[in-house]
Parts: sequence; C-alpha cells; structure tokens
Amino acid sequence: MASTSENITCGGFVFFNNFDSANLAKVEQVRIPETSDKDVYEIESKLTNNSNSKEMSDYEFNLWTKHDCHGTQFQNSNRTWFYFGVRSNCPSVSVRFNIVNLNKQVKMFSQGMCPVFKIVPGHLHWERIREKPTYTLDQRGSDFTLSFLYYTPENSKAVTYFAFTYPFSYTDLQNYLRRIDARMGKRSVMCTDDIYYHRECAIKSLEDRRLDVLTISSYHNISMEREDRLINMFPERNEERPYKFRDKKVIFISARVHPGETPSSFVLNGFLNFLLNREDQIAINLRRLYVFKLIPMLNPDGVAKGHYRMDTKGVNLNRVYLNPSEVDHPTIYAARNLIRYYHNFYQVPSELIDDLSDINLEIVDSNLSIINSTASIANAVRDTTTRLLQQVTFMSLDENRCALETNEKRLLTLENLDGAVIDERNGLSKENGKNDNVAEDRTNDKVTYTAVGMGEVSKSPDNSGLYLYIDLHGHASKKGVFMYGNHFADPEDTITCMLLPKLMSINNPHFHFTSCNFAERNMYIIDKRDGMSREGSGRVAVYKMTDLIRSYTLECNYNSGRLVNTMPTRVRDGVNKTMNHMFVPPKYTPAVFEAVGAALGPSILDLTGSNPNSRLPNSQYRSLRGVKSHLKLTYVNNLSSPPNRSMRKDNESVIAQDTCILKELETKLSDAVTGAKNAIKNESNLVKKCILRRGASLYAAVKRIKSNKKPRQTHARRALKNHCSNNVENNAIICAVKSEVEAKTFLKTIDHYRSSKSNIGSVIGDNLEPRLSTSKRLTNNSTRMHVSSEETAAVRHGAKRLKIISSTRTLKALPEIRESSGVVEETGAKMSLKITRAYEKQNPKGAHDRARLGARIKPDKSFRLKETNKTAVKESSTFEERHEAKS
Repeated sequence: MASTSENITCGGFVFFNNFDSANLAKVEQVRIPETSDKDVYEIESKLTNNSNSKEMSDYEFNLWTKHDCHGTQFQNSNRTWFYFGVRSNCPSVSVRFNIVNLNKQVKMFSQGMCPVFKIVPGHLHWERIREKPTYTLDQRGSDFTLSFLYYTPENSKAVTYFAFTYPFSYTDLQNYLRRIDARMGKRSVMCTDDIYYHRECAIKSLEDRRLDVLTISSYHNISMEREDRLINMFPERNEERPYKFRDKKVIFISARVHPGETPSSFVLNGFLNFLLNREDQIAINLRRLYVFKLIPMLNPDGVAKGHYRMDTKGVNLNRVYLNPSEVDHPTIYAARNLIRYYHNFYQVPSELIDDLSDINLEIVDSNLSIINSTASIANAVRDTTTRLLQQVTFMSLDENRCALETNEKRLLTLENLDGAVIDERNGLSKENGKNDNVAEDRTNDKVTYTAVGMGEVSKSPDNSGLYLYIDLHGHASKKGVFMYGNHFADPEDTITCMLLPKLMSINNPHFHFTSCNFAERNMYIIDKRDGMSREGSGRVAVYKMTDLIRSYTLECNYNSGRLVNTMPTRVRDGVNKTMNHMFVPPKYTPAVFEAVGAALGPSILDLTGSNPNSRLPNSQYRSLRGVKSHLKLTYVNNLSSPPNRSMRKDNESVIAQDTCILKELETKLSDAVTGAKNAIKNESNLVKKCILRRGASLYAAVKRIKSNKKPRQTHARRALKNHCSNNVENNAIICAVKSEVEAKTFLKTIDHYRSSKSNIGSVIGDNLEPRLSTSKRLTNNSTRMHVSSEETAAVRHGAKRLKIISSTRTLKALPEIRESSGVVEETGAKMSLKITRAYEKQNPKGAHDRARLGARIKPDKSFRLKETNKTAVKESSTFEERHEAKS
C-alpha cells in the first residue's frame, strides 16, 4: 500500500495520488485469463444474450479508496468519495476500473449516477464518463463495488483524472479567490453603489489552513469603524477587519462543512459571481440592502485530505455548532462566534474582544498628502476616524473627559471631509438621488460612531442583526435541489420560513419545493452513522442561538432531479417572451449548481418585494401576497394529515396547539365558503326579483290599456276611422293570434323589451306588423289595403292584452280559431314549427317565460276568448259580403 505522497505504479500504468483531495489507497491488476476459440465463442454468446454483462477490456484494475482519517486512530467507515489520476504508455486501449470498497450507494447509481473525468492536456473540463457504470454488492451488503470502462488517450503523456463527482479542492478555492482579489483590486470606488469587497482569514484549521471569510456589500451606510478582533481569531495581523455598516442586516452563507459535498461549493460560487456583478440591478439592490458574509469552505482539512464527511479527527463538524471547541473544532468555533457577533449588531461580550495594544493608534499628521483618487481619500478618512475612535475607547475615563472636546472637533472635521468625498461620489452616480438608504445626517452619524466606540450600540426594533442563514450541502439519495427549514408552533413563523424555498422554486427550474422539509423530527433526528443529533447542525443551532426564522440547509443531489419547474418570465422580459421548457430533468453539472446559487439573489429580494425584475407578476401567484396565501393553504393541508411522532417531550402540547390552529383555520375557510354560497344565492334571488318586477310592470301597463287609457293612434287609423267599425278592430286582434307562431314570436318581443327598455307599444307593434300579412288573404285587393292599415293600428292598441292571454296552454285550447282560419292556419302551422325551433335555440328562457305567463291566465278568460273569436269571425265574413255586394 503506497503512502499519500507517492504515486502508484501497477501493470505499466501510473496512478497519481499526491494532489489535493486525492484519496487512492491501493491498486491491484486483475489478470485477464487467456481464452481459446471455444471460450471466445462462449463469451460472445453470453454477451449477446445478456446485455448487462461486462464488456471485454484490455486491462483491468481493482482500486481501494481511503477511509476518512485513513491510517489514524480516527479512521471511520466513510468511503464514498474517490479522486485519482492515471497515465498509460499504451494509447487507445480499454481499461476497466473496479473500485471495490465504497459505501453502499445502490440508489444513487441505479438512478444513472456516473463518475466524472478530465484529461490533461486535452480535455480540460470535467465531464461524466460516457460508458454507463455497473455495480455489485457483496453478501454482507457492506462493500459496494463500482466498475466503469475508459479508453486511454492517444497522447501517452496525458493524465486522465477520475472523481466521484465534479471536484472543487482547497487549492481550487484559493486560486479562485486570488482571481477575485485581483479583479476587485483593479477598480477604484466611484459611487456608493460600487462593490465593497473584503477577504480575511477568520482562523486557521487544525492543519493550519485558512478559513476565508468574504464580506460583500455597497458603500451605502458604511461607518468609519472596523469590526472588532474577536479573541483567538483573525491570526493574520496584517489583514484589517472589514468596516461596519449601519442599518444593514447580515446574510450569512457557508459551504463545504462536509468535504465530499462539492455541489455546495458550486452553488456558493454561483451566488458569489452574481453578487459581484456591477451591472445587474438585482445585485445592486442586494448590496444596498444587506451585508453578505460568505465562508466558502468550513472544512478545508477534510477537503484537502479527500474525506467524504469528516474532519481530520473523525468529527462531523455539522453536529457541533451548539458548543464547538476552539481546540478541536476551530472553524466551527469561528463561524459560531461570527454569527453571534452579527446577531448582536457588532457587539460581543468583553471576554471575546481581543487585546488591541499592538495596533498603532497614532493620529495621522496634519500634513497628510491628499491623493487624487476619491477612493484613496475616503480610505484615509476612514482609517483616521477609526484610530481616533479606538483611542477614545481605550482611554481611561479621566483622559477621555480631558480629550473629548479636542477629539470631537477633529472627528467633525474628518466627517465633513468624508461627507464631501461621498457627495462627490454621488455626483458621479445617476441613481443615487433615488436611493433612500444614503446617509445624509452627519450629526447623527457622529453620535452613532461615538456610541459604538464606547461599547454601546443603537439597535433596530428587530431582535437580530442577522436576516438570513443558509448552510450549503450535497445530497446522495434524495433527488433534486431543496431546503430544510426549522419547525415553528406559530403558523405565521412557519409561513415565513416556507416563503424563501417557495420563491426559489419560482426563480430556478431545478428547485423542488415539494421535497423541502420543515418537520420537527428533522430537527432532532439522530444519524445512524455517528449517533449524533441534528440539533447540533448549523441550521438548528443558529435558530436556537438567535431565534432566526430564516435559517436553512440547502441540499443539492449529485446526479439529477425529479422534475423541472416552468419558469415565468421576468417583468422586463414581457409575457410574450418564449421560455424553452425542459420536461426531462438533466444531469446536474457545475453550471446547474451555479444557477441555483444565482437564483438565491432574486429570491431574497422577492421576500420583501424589492426585486426590480421579478418573476412573481407573471407567475400563477401574481404577487408576494398570492404566494403567502398559497403557502397558508399548503400549511392547512399538512396539518390535516395525522401528526408524526415527535422526539421532544413537549410533543403533546405542540400537537394540541396545532389542532387548535387547524380548527380555527378550518372555521375561517368554512365561513368563507358559506359566505360565497350566500352571495351566489343572493345574486340569483335578485335576478329573479328583477324579472318578477318587470313582469309586474308589464302586467300593470296592460291593465291601464284595458281601462281605456289608449295610447296615441297612427295617422292611418284616423284616416280609416269612418270606414271601419269596432268589429274590424276585434277581427284584427283575432288575426294576430291565429297560430302558435304569432304567440311564440310575440314572447320574443317581451324579451326584447327587457333588454332594450324601449316604448312598449311601439316595440310590440313594430314586431307584429309583418305578421298581419297572413290575414290579408281574407279580403280582396282594395279592401285588404284599408284593413291592413286598420289592423296595424288595432294591434298596437291591443298588443298589451296579448301578453296575458298568449301562452302555450291557452293557444292549444283554441281549435275554433284554427278551423275558421282556413289558409291562415296551414301557413301559420308551417311557419310556427320553423320559428319556434329557431327561437328556442336563441332564447332558452322562452319556455320558462311561457310557463310563467300561462300560469297567470285564468280559465274563464280563455273561454271568453273562444266565444269572442267565433263572433268576430262571423262578423268579419258578413262585413266582407256586404263590401263585395256594394262593389
């Protein structure tokens, strides 16, 4: 077995193991037996019949990976991560690798998980292997063997690297941060919206590696005082602490507490790149509103050693946040102290303040040369002010009283100079005049600086200086990208906790909100591997320490997800922009993980409605309020399911409280549903009342007509008044109702009256005039002309009466009219069938109206109408005979 500093040579191949994150322990070549022609035939037939059989390879090797803390007293059973390089002198040959001692990962590799590779020189980017790997499990189920095939490159000097998943080593991180330092150091500060970037070493790890902390914000509300040097932290004395900020809460994000969970590093890199974007308005708003504290690698020793889960002492660092040791868990100790420090608004107990006697507190000489750069002026002013404040802080009370006036005058002078610098910067920015966060009251700033210097802090109404905490992780079994949140008894706190994950599902296609977990059991469950409770994890411990509701663990699967979200367009993109929707979840790559990190930015702004280019208005929820309403319904549905067993002693009280909340919410929902039903009923009743009132008004109008209140007659009737008798008027009325078609069409005029609200007499007369053409066949040509005019006038006079007597039942009881009408009945019957069908299609309410009108007609009136019809027909025929005799 080779040591970690040596390469391994086996079978003409060189296996590289002496680089950051590598963990290859041992290599053995598998002898491939020579086969005869018969054996080759049998092998080929087996391969043909069994598609899962291994392909024949030119070389085969068994490889063993190192356990976490391999070869030490802290060695444990974690053996999932692998990372090694190989070089072959034989180009273009097939080689099979069997990694024989991995942890059981059947679920992940059965779902299509593949290792990754790159070739140096040649194929410099990491990519999943093209041949699908196979796996086997021993009888005990403890050792898991992963096998995959690869072909050596044509360049015999090229080295091929293989890894469990896309690696990101400690060396990669340091190179990445150095590039950012160089990029940020080239540009000078031109306005308050420029990026404030600061990198420092918070503490050294057990093996003396840096725990880097990045501070990112804008120059809005920046103070003249630097953060305190906490005890036993910040060992690099040449690195200054970052400046404090007034009225800006801190967002704390960390990654790689578990070394093998490399997706967390790519998520943080994506968020960091987004945050350092000078052009994106979302990033500008984020820097204006918050101060970001980023820890890219919480377990640098474990990463460098190629561990999967533990540090170099075999400790799961994500279980010791409640009480970390400065000696055994220095990185978690530093992270926890920083969280407490920012939670308390840059104030910590005196035992955590380091001795600053070695810091130079001399006041800058008055002959300080002024540099042309506005950024250099601002920095000089801030440094001078900081030294003054520190001098005031560490003076005794007597000295403080004596020097207070002198220092105050100097401080005011420096603040005026700093104000002039900031005003000059504001003139260079177009959008600064619109920003409300720019500090303008310099007097108040002075008081604030003095109070901070004396150890007092002016706190905001909120309880914490933290706004958000997220710890980034990778996940092997559960598919997709999701979050774990804490459990709360108060429903409002629960909705607040669920809001950010829900917004992430709107801003990123690969985030699975349905996979998120906010259960109490998930806060206190005990791991089977190490027997430690999740109560010591960062997410739960931060909540216990600060009562912060927005405390999360973000998990990313190594391989793929279950679904892909449909992304609504942004406000500025417009609703017509086409979105290329992906229906099949892709294989996750660093680009996918970085997109998840970038989606954190707009999601954080959406929490407060501060996103200038939000997706919410074009989503199904339309607004932040709509998202909250949806989450409330989701919360009620979750409460309606049977509660799970809790691991806490106060489980019964929590369940009782949840039950009360459920009943209250159900009562509110039932009241809302009942109110909606009542509103619908009231609307329907109102419609019915309106119809009845209109019918009653028509009935009253008919009564007025019957009581000899006749409307104005037409000129045609006045011209023929001397020639026509009242019998002709009655005859005209009878002709108007000779068939069902006239009655049914007349009902249509009633509906028309309701919609148009026009004059009753004119509308009915206009609709009934064409129907009288059938009655003209009863007379000769000259007489028909006069009678037609008289009939029209008569119909207008008596049309209101027809509404009362015209119903389906009444007209069917008038056979005498049809028998005496002759040709009119035959024509009317044919027209009645056609017009009735057309009318019923257009107005389905007609049947209801006819039934209602028919109910109002009395039987005695129907009988009178029959007798009147008989008399009118006889008189009409007599009138016609007399008229013909005269002619």
